[in-house]
Amino acid sequence: MSRYWSIIVAFSVVAVSTSLAERVCMPEQWEADVVGKIAQETHEQFAILDVAGKAAADYARGMTALILESVWFGDRSVGKFIYISTRSASYLVDEKKESCQKLEPLRVDQPCSDSNWLTYCGSWLAGGSHWTDTYRYNKGSNTTADVTVLRDTFSIISENINQVLGGLPQLVTLQYGNTVETITHPSIFNLPSYCDI
Repeated sequence: MSRYWSIIVAFSVVAVSTSLAERVCMPEQWEADVVGKIAQETHEQFAILDVAGKAAADYARGMTALILESVWFGDRSVGKFIYISTRSASYLVDEKKESCQKLEPLRVDQPCSDSNWLTYCGSWLAGGSHWTDTYRYNKGSNTTADVTVLRDTFSIISENINQVLGGLPQLVTLQYGNTVETITHPSIFNLPSYCDI
């Protein structure tokens, strides 16, 4: 009986290893709905914000965008925030205050299962039929991320980001859904006209 289980275990390890060895990349362009939370510590308080909006990437142009259309602290709306990254800089926009900050650039390369900047962390079976893989990578000097993707399409399903933004430590947890492999609204990468950066 134990020999039988050894064969199954050996076969399972080989099957998982073979699946991980096949190169698959995140779609070159994509858009998705996003929901999540941001935990931020300021000098005087700890805040957890609920967020919802859109995310997009166009790796050929070297651009990513996160549009947080709804940001809530408890029962109070905090506003709308835009975070756009390019190969040369990142930008944080507070639409309520009409303020724009230019930040250091973050990684905007197309992730693939064999990218040398991704570190494989683990896998699990979601919903009984979909394998997911989690990878860790550095997005910038003060930013690391754990990203979970569907193994067969490398489509992003969640991301946990540890970062320091404006001198404040943050933990950002995002869930992605309704992903399409195109950019339906190219203006998602545009900065508002009041951003004169």
